[in-house]
Amino acid sequence: MKPSDNQIYPAAAVTGIIMPHNWDNMGRVTQIAIYTNKEEVFLVEPNQKEKELLTCINKRVAVKGQILSGNAGNRIVVVNNYSVLAEDADEENNIT
Repeated sequence: MKPSDNQIYPAAAVTGIIMPHNWDNMGRVTQIAIYTNKEEVFLVEPNQKEKELLTCINKRVAVKGQILSGNAGNRIVVVNNYSVLAEDADEENNIT
């Protein structure tokens, strides 16, 4: 059975790097996403935790929350809590 649009998957965990996903006309980040090492992209739903995660761009994080299936086939994570795993994703992977 195919999940319906916007179906909620409670208590999901996602680990990856916070990256900008959309910008406004002034070049400010308006949306972030979590990119996993499995080439998955999870858009971060705007809420208070998303505002906090804006300060974690390029950091590796683990988030817990709910996953929504978006209308365009994208996945959206509603973050309930998170932890920073690495301050700089490049340093964690020894990339210079």
